[in-house]
Amino acid sequence: MADKLELRLDESPALRAPVLLAAFAGWGDGAVAGTGALQFLVGKHGARQLGEFDSDAVYQYTSARPVTRVTEDGARELIWPSLALYACPLPDSDRDVLILFGPEPDLRWRALADAVVDVAERCGVSDVVVLGSYWDRVSHLGQALLTGRTADAATRERIAALGLAESTYQGPTGFPSALLDACQRRGLVSVGVSARAPHYVQGITHPKLAHGLLQATERLYGLRLDVDALDQAGHEQERLLTERVQQEPKLWCYAQQLAAEAGQLSTLDDFASSTWQTIKADGAESAGPPSSAPSPVSAARTELPSGKDMVDAVEQFLRGDGQS
Repeated sequence: MADKLELRLDESPALRAPVLLAAFAGWGDGAVAGTGALQFLVGKHGARQLGEFDSDAVYQYTSARPVTRVTEDGARELIWPSLALYACPLPDSDRDVLILFGPEPDLRWRALADAVVDVAERCGVSDVVVLGSYWDRVSHLGQALLTGRTADAATRERIAALGLAESTYQGPTGFPSALLDACQRRGLVSVGVSARAPHYVQGITHPKLAHGLLQATERLYGLRLDVDALDQAGHEQERLLTERVQQEPKLWCYAQQLAAEAGQLSTLDDFASSTWQTIKADGAESAGPPSSAPSPVSAARTELPSGKDMVDAVEQFLRGDGQS
């Protein structure tokens, strides 16, 4: 039998009834919304790193490759994939949070899931939230759409009360499912919350989705995470993307069509409301989706993108198969 995995903590944090928030960039967080949301919290609240799992034990480096960088003095540094745990006190809330995030592990899922539950129990965690995202036929316009899943009946009712659709997915899955399963087996209440990301805007982070995930977490557990900056960034991203997408009539009509089908229209901001119209090309109405969807692009960054980054990503898509 392989050695048991263990996360050694640099300190024993004094946290108040902490909630563990976890996200893993990869299969279960294709748009990096969950991972980006937790990285935002670490920076926003100055969370302290408590420890990290041995990367040699959980990553296969031909899949999750280390990154080499040149420093300002010309030297090279090697940055290994890291799955780290942070303590994040919330002075304005009655509860604090622990944060675990990094690339999705490649190896020893069952042992790692049990190790995460072990450290959660040592830190007094009673609730675990796994955040993620996936590409779907939804629009960048309007409200962020979320799905939720849990094995706990009371938590399922709270998820439904927030208006989150219950996930009905069945099929191949990722490490988030392994962690949720381990929590259930060990009697730890857990919930998975995922954001549905517009499939035609890949390769960038999505602050609107990150905000939606954290807002749902706030409401589920009565937390105050201070996520206004994500909300503002999400609106700015929607504005910039809409300006660019409107230059491509077929894609603009497709984005509107998706928003209507998904029920995203009721909460459009003022900018989107004022531009909600059918674009006509050469005097005739343009309708229907682009000829094909773009190939998935791995979004490696988790910091908030600049406006230029967002527009460049759409430009790149429009130069490819989705160009009208």
